[in-house]
Amino acid sequence: MLLLSTSPGPRGAATVMESGIATFPRIGAQLAASFSLPSFYEQFSKNGIKDLTHSSHLSDAISAFANALNQ
Repeated sequence: MLLLSTSPGPRGAATVMESGIATFPRIGAQLAASFSLPSFYEQFSKNGIKDLTHSSHLSDAISAFANALNQ
């Protein structure tokens, strides 16, 4: 599972993400990676994620997920 979250605020739905990370494996999910994007309206445009650090973290999470699928 690749777990993603975002919100209009600076925490990027951190509470929901923490809950998902704690809960999904307990019901059988294999969590390969997670990514949270804070301040959605400032960070995202029609061209994607504006901040290169956040964009890189998303790419890393997608790569970890893809690697988990190929194992």
